[in-house]
Parts: sequence; structure tokens; C-alpha cells
Amino acid sequence: MPTNIDADFLFPTPSAPPSVLSPYNWPGVSPGSTQALKEVLKDNHERWHIFFNEKGFHNHASHRSLAIWSLGADPAIIRAGYKTDCGLQRPAYKSPEEITEENFAQHLGDERFWDAYLNFFTDRVRKDGIDKTFETFIFSKKYNIGKEEMLTRFMSGLVHPLIHTGYGAEFDIPGMVIEGLAQTCVHQADVSKILPPSFFEPIPTAPTVTNGTHGDNVHALTILARVAADSRLSLPKDLNELALVQNIIDDHSDLIREYASQWTIDIQKPGEIERKVEEITWMNVVMYGVAGWTWAQQVKQGQEGEFNADFFLAHLVTSVAFLPSLLGRLRHSPHSQVLLLRGYLAVVLSWYIARARPGLDVEAFFKSSSATAYPLPIHTLPTPHEGALPGKGKIQAQVPDPWLPLVQSSVVHPDEHLPKAVRALAAWSGKFGTAPAGTFSGPQGKGGIRTELPGAEYLDGTLFIRVAGLTVARMGRVGQGEAPADFWDRLGFYLDPERAKEARKRMQAVILERASM
Repeated sequence: MPTNIDADFLFPTPSAPPSVLSPYNWPGVSPGSTQALKEVLKDNHERWHIFFNEKGFHNHASHRSLAIWSLGADPAIIRAGYKTDCGLQRPAYKSPEEITEENFAQHLGDERFWDAYLNFFTDRVRKDGIDKTFETFIFSKKYNIGKEEMLTRFMSGLVHPLIHTGYGAEFDIPGMVIEGLAQTCVHQADVSKILPPSFFEPIPTAPTVTNGTHGDNVHALTILARVAADSRLSLPKDLNELALVQNIIDDHSDLIREYASQWTIDIQKPGEIERKVEEITWMNVVMYGVAGWTWAQQVKQGQEGEFNADFFLAHLVTSVAFLPSLLGRLRHSPHSQVLLLRGYLAVVLSWYIARARPGLDVEAFFKSSSATAYPLPIHTLPTPHEGALPGKGKIQAQVPDPWLPLVQSSVVHPDEHLPKAVRALAAWSGKFGTAPAGTFSGPQGKGGIRTELPGAEYLDGTLFIRVAGLTVARMGRVGQGEAPADFWDRLGFYLDPERAKEARKRMQAVILERASM
């Protein structure tokens, strides 16, 4: 329970993000919704621990609140969503002792010191501001060489510390950054083998930063294709979700680091950071959306339909939306920007491997009828006036923008992850939706941005709404009368029947556990 609460300082009215690539606020933001948002953020800060159980599952209450506020939710929805989330939470409690500069490293990874790290970072952010505090504690050698391993902790826990801090960076909310940094401190350093001490050495003076790869630009989609095809990246015997990515890293850290190092980042080029954000955005959405659709078709033996909305890969869609804002906070430190980008890529690849490197049939995805670029509501549509554009009897007169029903369903959905994912996909559609087919080329293709991803020439800006439509349909269009899904898919993408059976058993256990809360 924090002791130095100043609500006006911690949770001010959200302001403009530090990057043009950051998501935008939808119409609907109002004085009333903003007041409701600030109330729930303050209450969450005062009352609840960052983990809602002893397994280290994360408190998402502030994430949902900020996401649906940004999507234009009414104050009543913001308060109702928070009330729903409160049903899962665990009360905060006073830490055994205070955290100081002297004992900072002694209690890292210990959730009992959540409250103490909150108070520590409140003082630091008040003194030094968001940007300096963020860079010092996450990217400096002082806090990464030795026991601290702060960037490793920042990337652990399915990148939840990054997501939480990202909300603060995007909306300029000190309280969210403070919580995100404190959350970082109570995480274990699960991914340390892919972010070793050498990772933090200064960038060499060279035109291209490649960490060992020379020559032409290596696109993130190319790295994804290489990882997908590498049979050496086998799964561990233990499929325990709580240790899955750590087991993958234990087995394959050298290979993962090698693939991450192949990503070319030329900081001498104007606009390079923004280009790298765009690359990894396309990669993450393909990794989640095309993989989820491809797997469902394989399971159904060619019959179109359904979607594997993988719980873990969905976090990669959500988290990448915060890279622009976090990188914007590091605008005066290219070295730290590269550390964030390359470290994030390594962790993302680890999760893709942990989910069994699912297949990516890009061509079939874009030619399918189920992964439609114009997802329609399932309820009875209004009858427009005959003068409504583009003409009588046209579906576009009934649903002029197919994004709106998707956003509306996600805002009122009881699941706290859905609005975050839809918000991210909608934002990327707004940024990259103009990309035509042929923007990228595959292994045999000519023209476009060269990649090694088979079918990349079919990728276009409709990717984001196709994936959003599949996701909302899988989770239940509750605003249109459908019942919500029990939970996101946790089946993985296992070809071995016994492993698939084990994954189904684990998923059912998670559903029952959540239902009992």
C-alpha cells in the first residue's frame, strides 16, 4: 500500500503520446470518461497487488481501463470493467522493509516488496521524471550487469512489465510508469540467457548495427521465416506454461540470440527506428493471426472456419503497440533504442518457438472467405434510407466501417485482454492499412520489400482487420448477442497428439480456475 500518494501527480489527465506511431484516441473520450478513468487508476494503485495470485498472474485492471477509455467507452463501462477486474485481485500489503539505493538489488524478484518498490520509484520519478528514470533503471549497465538484470526482468512475464510501463509512456501517466518499473523489480529474470552482459556493450561506430550480420537489410519477416523453418528449435519435454519460455531459452538461447542479431538496424538512417517498429508489427500480427488461422484449417482438414486465438501470441500483438511510445522516451539514446528493439525481438521469437513454431500459410489466409477483410455484425442490421450511400441494398450502407462493430464489441466484452488487442490492431490499421499486396516480396518474388517469408507478396493492409475480425468472433461478439468465450485459446500448436491432449487438459484447468474466482 503506497505511502506517498499524490493523485494529481501520479494519475493526471492522459496527454498526447511521444510518437506518431503510437495508437490514437477514438471519439468518445469525454470529461466524464476521463474522471472515471482517473478514479479507477488511483483506486487500483492504492488497493491491489500487481499479482492477483501466488503464481504471478498479472493485474490487468489499469490496462483494460486505459484501453477502453482510449476507444471511447462511456464512464459506466469503465467503472463496470474495473468492478469486474476487482473480483480477481489480491490486496496490496506493506513490504517487510523500504527499498533504497543500497538494498535495491537485494529483494529483486520478491513480490513481497511490490509496495516498497512502488514507493522507491515514486520518489525517483518525482525527482528525475519519466524518461530519465526509465532509461537509467532499464537500460544502463549499472542496472543490468550483475544481479539487477533489469532489462531481462522488463521483458519477462510475457512482457507484462513492458506493457504496463508502455501505457504510462504513451499517455504520460507517471503512476503507470512507476507501477511498471516496480512490476519489473518483482519479476524473475526469466530470459537472461538471451540478454547476456555482452548485450549491453556500447554500439560500435559503424554505419549499420547488425551484431554480426553484414550485407543487405534483413527484415523481421525474414527472421520469422527462418525460425519457422529451423527444425533444430524443438520443444522441451516439459510443457508447463509457467516455465515454457524459460525452458525454450535454456535449450536454444544461442540460436535465438543468433536470429535476433541478424536483424539489421542502421541508426544512421533517418526514420530507421520507425521502420523497425513497422517491421516487427507486421511480424507479430502475422505470427498471431496467420498462424491462428492456418492451424485451425489444418485441424479441420481443409474446411474453412474457426481460429486459434492463442493467449500468449495475442500478448505480442498488444505489446508491440507500446514500442513507439517507449522508444520515444529514449529518443536521445540510440543505444537504448536498439537494446529495446533487439531484446524485444529475441523475446518474441522465444514465444513463437515456445508455441511450437506454428505454420504460416499467408497466401491461403488472404484468399480465404473466413479471414475476411469486411467482417460483418451478426445481429439484424438497420435498413438505411434509400438515399444512403453507396446505394440502395448495399451492405456498405448498413456497415460503412467494419471496424466500428469490432471496437464496440471489444469495449463491452468481459474479457480484459480483448479491447487491448483490438485497440492495437485498429491502430496499426490506421498506420499501415494503405499497404497494397506486393508491398513485400517472398523468397521468389520481385519488387517490394524483400523477405524470405513464403506468400509475403499477398500481405496487405487488410491484415489487421482480418485478424481483428477473427479474434472478436472467436472471443464472442457480446455486444451483438453472442455469449463470451470461456477464455483465450491455450492449446498451443502441437502436432503430436499426446502433447495436444496435454495442452487441452491444461487449458481446461485454467478455465475452471478462473471460473472459481
